[in-house]
Amino acid sequence: MKQDKMLAQMKAVTHAVYLREHARVKPILDREAQLRGQLNMLKLQVEQSRDILDKSHEMKALGVDLQWQRWHTNARRDLNQELAKVTAQKLRAMDKLRHAFGRKHAVETMEEQHRVEAKERRAKMLFDRLMNLD
Repeated sequence: MKQDKMLAQMKAVTHAVYLREHARVKPILDREAQLRGQLNMLKLQVEQSRDILDKSHEMKALGVDLQWQRWHTNARRDLNQELAKVTAQKLRAMDKLRHAFGRKHAVETMEEQHRVEAKERRAKMLFDRLMNLD
């Protein structure tokens, strides 16, 4: 019975650690999705503005096309740098999550195996008792 309690406690702890690691991953994934969305939106804006800038001689004369290109390049660079940082965070967090899941799964497997072995021992003990009654 002592091993049953110990395994139940280990199961509770490993499950709590897994949930904690899982909760840490969610905001990182949300931020990654947000940055990817911003990059896609920037790409669409560039595609849409390309025709306008190509047709407008006034904007070229004022240098708006060059300013737009500079802004677009800087914005894309900044978003990609932020995305690289978030991706690195995600990889570290996912590694911790995988380890936590592995521990959780191992303890659950140990508990199940212990439960099956205990059930087999009880069945064998009862069978032996019945056989001795004759």
